[in-house]
Amino acid sequence: MTQKMDLAQALGLAFTHLEQGRAAQARSLAKTIEKARPDVPGLAYLLGLLALAEGQGRKAAQHLSKALAATPEAPPLLLAMARAQSLQSRFEEAEALYRRLPGMADAEMELAALLLRRRDWSGAAELLRGKPLGSASALNSLGVAEQGLGQLDQAALAFARAGDLDPSHAKARANLAAVLRRLKRPAEALEAAQAATRIAPADPAGWVELGQALRDLDRLEEAVAALTRAKNSLEADWLRAEVLEKLGRKAEAAAAYRRVLKADKADPFGAALALARMEGGQAPSRAPSAFVAELYDRYAEVFDQDLRQGLQYRAPELLLAAVRAHLGEGPFTALDLGCGTGLAAEVMRPLLAAVDGIDLSAAMIDKARAKGLYRELTVGELTDAANRPAAYDLVTAADVLIYLGDLAPTFAAAHTALKPGGAFVFTVERLEGAADYAVQPSKRFAHGADYLRRLAAEQGFVVTSLTEDWTRTENGREVPGLLCLLVRG
Repeated sequence: MTQKMDLAQALGLAFTHLEQGRAAQARSLAKTIEKARPDVPGLAYLLGLLALAEGQGRKAAQHLSKALAATPEAPPLLLAMARAQSLQSRFEEAEALYRRLPGMADAEMELAALLLRRRDWSGAAELLRGKPLGSASALNSLGVAEQGLGQLDQAALAFARAGDLDPSHAKARANLAAVLRRLKRPAEALEAAQAATRIAPADPAGWVELGQALRDLDRLEEAVAALTRAKNSLEADWLRAEVLEKLGRKAEAAAAYRRVLKADKADPFGAALALARMEGGQAPSRAPSAFVAELYDRYAEVFDQDLRQGLQYRAPELLLAAVRAHLGEGPFTALDLGCGTGLAAEVMRPLLAAVDGIDLSAAMIDKARAKGLYRELTVGELTDAANRPAAYDLVTAADVLIYLGDLAPTFAAAHTALKPGGAFVFTVERLEGAADYAVQPSKRFAHGADYLRRLAAEQGFVVTSLTEDWTRTENGREVPGLLCLLVRG
């Protein structure tokens, strides 16, 4: 045999070792081949696969680039390169590579997983719907996509099919429990969560769902016990604190909230708000940015439907009526603070010459951009409005200031952004009593009318209108609110 044939055989054996899980033997052969002849065809692909197996995305991409230079359309190489790019969090490049492999089952499933990771529920659902999904993992992915789109019945069906296909798939059972809970079917959610904990007792996801199902069935002591079983889960710690508070075990609840806050100073669960509400101390000046962004990133896909149908949301209509009554028909150049998915811009469009938007949630911004209403959209804080001096006739904030206590920085930013004579129109939840603001059980802030008047005067506004009204319902009841229109003096 020639050396060339010997090397080819060695390369083939190395691939066999790798495919059969013997990475060490494959790596040893690869080093021998590389030393003898580094340019042997197929070696770069092997080295790329070995780097992938070690989780080294950048190194894998370097090797695979050499292999692709020789055979740029080889499907196995494209798939491996997509995996390497995904490992490096280069998701756009990975997606483009996966899309060059239509019909390849592995590529389509991995692309769906990538889209789900990016919370592109629509893209993942489009890829998975109508396909003969023969694995529990694929059905679970379809369920996650349907859940993200708010299609809860379809999500439940996909998760149930995944569990039937593979009774050991604990994640599908936990996901089914979550959807059944949202569908107000707590007894069925309990059964699914119990199955998840039996299958994978070390996985906190099942215990988190079991705790919530028990809470919804008012079996609170059992809920605390279940959530205690969920190890290394900040969500479980947060839920346990809430249940302890509901049980009246205030000291334990406060200690649990503090542990959550200590574990993640960004406070994505709003533990500081819960502590302020429960202990009655000095309220924080605002909700944590991480809490607001996470809340609305998760909520973006179903936001419009839930607010309009579930909560009878009407803040945009109130803003429109106030502007028409006091400022006329425009047209106005506007800045929409906390623009969300663009509900306010949709309603106020007849009065607007142009509108820009700012929001903390990137997912909400994506939804707003898809509507084509905005001239410019920015992910950022409300106070970023101060970076646009005297640029607008109108600044709006529909049910946004409820996540702020101290409104002075936002009033100042709105004043800076407005042209002289421009107007700031917004809604807040109404606070009775003498306090300026307070955290509500909902973890939102309510504000006093006297506080708004005083702050307006301090910031150089004239109060043109300040009326009581409601912007949404909660548990079937109208939430007391205030509608305010200020004019820059």
